[in-house]
Amino acid sequence: MNTPINYIATWFYKESDNEASFYPQLGGKGNSALVHSIYMQIQIPFFITFNYYNPEAVFYFFTNLKKTDLPPFLTRLFTKLNVHIITIPYTCKPPKGWYKAWQNQFYLYDILAYMGKHINDSDTLLVCDADCLCRKNLNPLMEQTRANGSALYEFITDKNYNINGIKLAQMEEFYEKCYQQKPQPLAYYGGEFICLRGDTVKRINQTFPDLWKFNLTYAKHHPNKLNEEAHVLSVLAEHLHFRNNIANHYVKRMWTNPQFNNVEQGDENYAVWHLPYEKKRGLYYLFHELKNQTTITNETLFWKKAMHYVGIPHVSCTKRIKDRITTLLMKLW
Repeated sequence: MNTPINYIATWFYKESDNEASFYPQLGGKGNSALVHSIYMQIQIPFFITFNYYNPEAVFYFFTNLKKTDLPPFLTRLFTKLNVHIITIPYTCKPPKGWYKAWQNQFYLYDILAYMGKHINDSDTLLVCDADCLCRKNLNPLMEQTRANGSALYEFITDKNYNINGIKLAQMEEFYEKCYQQKPQPLAYYGGEFICLRGDTVKRINQTFPDLWKFNLTYAKHHPNKLNEEAHVLSVLAEHLHFRNNIANHYVKRMWTNPQFNNVEQGDENYAVWHLPYEKKRGLYYLFHELKNQTTITNETLFWKKAMHYVGIPHVSCTKRIKDRITTLLMKLW
């Protein structure tokens, strides 16, 4: 019997001028050179930290770019860490004007379609946003995924909270119209961290096309459509019965901006830190620390620097000043 494989994947889809949408944390559109360069740079701390703690995993980087279009610093790292570069098209692309932001997000379902053809039922697949750092081995997460079919990050359960253009109550109305039955109260599962067993990937692939077709039709007559990939994931999790909040024990979306900071003492102990505000800041600093390396050479020193750079669990005054200068300089690029 073959030993199950743990796959870890992230991705980058470069938008064309015609399809470019807004990315709030970066303050630019998906076709801009700045957005492109930032997403290339954050792959470095992502793959180095995830590989360091999970050397037995198989790593994938999905993109619509050719290998020759990637920066040399990235292809060098991918070669040394044996990261598989998978170039696939965006077939699940929504119509132009679908939503104001994040129009590349449905690329997730092209990734799942690809993996469904290459993954065994007992394997596990973690698809994770690249603005994350890994601090611990993820074998316990993978074992729980293998036992339960999935490990999801339950992020919002408030029915009245507007989640990227739709509320949970409106998603429940959508669900009832789509499947002709009332759902259990829905939760919103964050798309930044999705861990699935192989057979769950295949079940999603079988079910997604009909849901996507219904979503496109529904949008012509109703304003409350599923605007992004996590909306779809939340509906599929209910329909296919793989709901849980297992990933909440492993990952946290940590906001470190001056207007909103949800980081608490002890959050540094999470296995994975999701750091959306730090793309142009702490993760950029870590890119410069690691761009000529392939691994963490001094674990204690690395995490001391990393915690200071990304503001976990506290944001220092010196970081605030450095962040301000850095982002001002980026505007001149």
